[in-house]
Order: sequence, then structure tokens, then C-alpha cells
Amino acid sequence: MARLNEEQLKDIREERKIQIMTGALKVFANNGIKQTKISMIAKEAGVSHGLVYHYFDSKEAVLYDTLLWAMEVATIEQTLQELNQTELSPLEQIKFFLTFALKEGNSDIFRVVQHIMKADDIPQDIIDLVEQSGNVYIQFMFPLFVKGQELGEIIPGDTQELVEIFLNVLSGIIADDNSWWQENIERKIDILMRMVAVR
Repeated sequence: MARLNEEQLKDIREERKIQIMTGALKVFANNGIKQTKISMIAKEAGVSHGLVYHYFDSKEAVLYDTLLWAMEVATIEQTLQELNQTELSPLEQIKFFLTFALKEGNSDIFRVVQHIMKADDIPQDIIDLVEQSGNVYIQFMFPLFVKGQELGEIIPGDTQELVEIFLNVLSGIIADDNSWWQENIERKIDILMRMVAVR
């Protein structure tokens, strides 16, 4: 049997790390930060407890790397930038964002972020990462709401307050059981859009 070359070994290591982070994202999303244990992550990922520690020094390291990886995989920033360059109206862009945020898999990232914001004793580098990602959404949403109000598509009022309420409602939805949203998601998103759309 031929021995694996260095490139093949590197690929296998990367696949194992992604396998662990995929499991970790789900476990953190479902259980929160404090209740999550390395053993739970290992079980969800289908690997040994020791293998997790081969790739990560601590639960906090798993959390940080998983968040960083998940944000890149979901290409949140890239998706928002591309969306900003489309010909879609502000209201259509907001609707697209909702569909993206509520999509299975993507919502796990938002749920983990919510757990982090509610938890105590979270390392500063993780808090910084979460705050940085939160700013991306506000920087995307605020100009959309301003333009939507100017075009008469979005209800008038304090734009900052409207954006904050909208994102808080979205956060509340994501914190709930997301499987319910997957059934007839388009109809439910249309109902949710009535919160900000001029009728």
C-alpha cells in the first residue's frame, strides 16, 4: 500500500478539522457556550475526544476557530457586498437577507452569536469577532433602510431604531427552533416583511 504524501495528509487533517468545527457549530448553537463540552463536540463530529484536543487547545479555541470558519463558509460579508451591488430594491435586498439568515446552517452562526452575547466570561478575542460581525449587518442594513424610506418602500421613522428592532426580531426568531421556519419559509418571510414595508 502506497504511503500518503504530505499534501494528502494535509487534506485529511483539514477535513478532520472541518468535521470537528461542523459538529461544534451545531452543538454550540443547540446548547449554548457554558453547557457545551468537548465530549459533546466529539460525539456530534463522530471523532474521539482526544482528536478534538489534537486540533484545538481548549473549548474556547474550538469556538473561536469555528466562528471564524463558519463566517467564511457562509460568506456572509461577501454575500452582503454582492447583494449591495445588485439592481434589487432595498426591500428586495432585505427580503433576500432574511432568506439567507434563516436558511438552515446559516442560522446556527446567528444562534451561536446570541449565546455568546448572553454568556459571561467569554474571552475578549471572541467578543471582538462577534462585535465585528454584528457591525457588518448594521453597516449593510442602515443604508438600505434609509434608501427604502426615501423611496417610500419602508415605513418612515427613526431609521436607527427601526434597524435595531428589525435585527432584534430576527435574532429572536433565530434563537427559536428554526425548523418551523423552513416549512413555507417564503410565506413566513413575506409576513415578517410587513413589519417594515409600506402597505
